[in-house]
Amino acid sequence: MAAGAHLGEAVKLLGVTGAAFIAGKWHQRRRRGQKGVFVLAIQVKFESEADRDIFIDLFRPLAKYVAEHEPRTLSYELAIADTDPTLMLIHERYATKKDLTEVHHISEPFLAFKKATQELPFPFVKTGQSYYEQGIGYM
Repeated sequence: MAAGAHLGEAVKLLGVTGAAFIAGKWHQRRRRGQKGVFVLAIQVKFESEADRDIFIDLFRPLAKYVAEHEPRTLSYELAIADTDPTLMLIHERYATKKDLTEVHHISEPFLAFKKATQELPFPFVKTGQSYYEQGIGYM
């Protein structure tokens, strides 16, 4: 059977939950929420889009590091509000709270990011809340 046929069979077997083969890796399209997953949602408000973009430039290498070195970080995404381009959300999901406190928060890239953002020459307001997923719905 040709390689493409195997791929087609695999996609067919996954059915409604589905998956996508992107850049050589399988990615779930939808996954059931996982009870107990630790979530951190942080809002960051800037005075200007230029300030926001500087922050994003600092965040980008951290996000790359997390994707490549923190396998128990389930999601790590930055979003810009559709109604206010100076408002951002950073949505983080960890297998456990310890994956945030004992892995992510002590990593060199996170500590460097934190230091760099504290030294920015402009103000921004950061607020946040942590949560535990309940396993209802999907991500």
